[in-house]
Amino acid sequence: MRNGIPLYIIEADGLDAVRIDFVFAAGQFLQARKLQALFACRMLREGCRGYTAAAFAERLDYYGAWLELSVAMNRTFVTLYTLKKHFLATMELVQRMLTEPSFDEGQFRTVCNNNKAQLMVNLQKGDVQAMRALRRSIYGDAHPCGMQANLEDFDTLQVADVVDYYHRYYGSRTCQIYLSGDVDDELLTHVESLFGDAEWGTTQHERRLVDGKELAIHDTQSKSIREPQIIELRDAVQDSIRLGCLLMDVNDPDYLSTRVLTTVLGGYFGSRLMKNVREAKGYTYHIGADLVTNTPQVLFMVHCEAQAGKAEEVIDEVHKEMRRLQTELVPDDELRMVRNYMTGEICRNYESAFSLTDAYIFMEHLGLPQTHIEHTIDAINTTDSVRLQQLAQRYLCPEMLHTIVVKRGQVVD
Repeated sequence: MRNGIPLYIIEADGLDAVRIDFVFAAGQFLQARKLQALFACRMLREGCRGYTAAAFAERLDYYGAWLELSVAMNRTFVTLYTLKKHFLATMELVQRMLTEPSFDEGQFRTVCNNNKAQLMVNLQKGDVQAMRALRRSIYGDAHPCGMQANLEDFDTLQVADVVDYYHRYYGSRTCQIYLSGDVDDELLTHVESLFGDAEWGTTQHERRLVDGKELAIHDTQSKSIREPQIIELRDAVQDSIRLGCLLMDVNDPDYLSTRVLTTVLGGYFGSRLMKNVREAKGYTYHIGADLVTNTPQVLFMVHCEAQAGKAEEVIDEVHKEMRRLQTELVPDDELRMVRNYMTGEICRNYESAFSLTDAYIFMEHLGLPQTHIEHTIDAINTTDSVRLQQLAQRYLCPEMLHTIVVKRGQVVD
């Protein structure tokens, strides 16, 4: 647009609904203290010029609109779903929210206290404790992915910290806009007049994808299997288990084929881990393996809530299935099933204009080429059993894993 904001459009005529995404080059990586990026985003909806937090929420409800706010490592996302007939009215609300937030001290403290109370509840959950501990173990306390907000951080964070972050990183120079749904020339005119005519917000920074090398860390590989880190949690009724390690960058030639391998191991209901740990052993209702891409450096993770006292057995079976993939070729019928499943998931995930927007934002967020979906489908169809075995020998190594177990005990971490 005239002020330099790139505007991406995906049309879906006749939908009568519109989605608009504002993506700012601002995330946890840029914050000077814990929670700063999160609350700079979260406070946007807590009042702006002419509206209290309650009045703003009521106005959105009146128009049947839905607002989502979220913060990643190097991006902040503001997403609005609205009916086409109410597009201008809701856009005027969003324009005030983004350019003239009030950052009211009393409302800020209320939001802080509410989020602190929610964290107090979450810290009594085994899955939350396990995930926090896994991130600390892999990334360390100094890395944005390893930094964990503690209860005292909500008390020390000041509204001035949040305002400072907002003024540094929110503005037309750090923004991209994605418009999807029932888009026509009238809607484009509204977007350009409200957000594209002149510069707004910060002039200190430009759009910049934080380089993957800035977020990457070197995860030292052990020569032998690491001992599990045990966390005792009062009143835990299950063993919460997380195993993980860092692998390649998302642009590495091995990445897409490793997604196929991870699906074989634990990525769908008929996976190796589900058949062994759930069906044969009965240790859990669900166990899964994922490749997590919060940053361009891929995190491999196995997650499970297991029968109390069975963590050691579950971990042994995970190691066993990883070694099986290193030593045995995946049968053709199993690989065919995995291909069908993964292809079907792509069809389901990318069938609408809104979900395609998610895909393009994901690709931009991680610095992936716009041919990423096509390359993914090609990898699914061409990765064979020999290739999977080679990848398993390279990446599915039990000695690389950080292991966390949260179980019942007398100590609250």
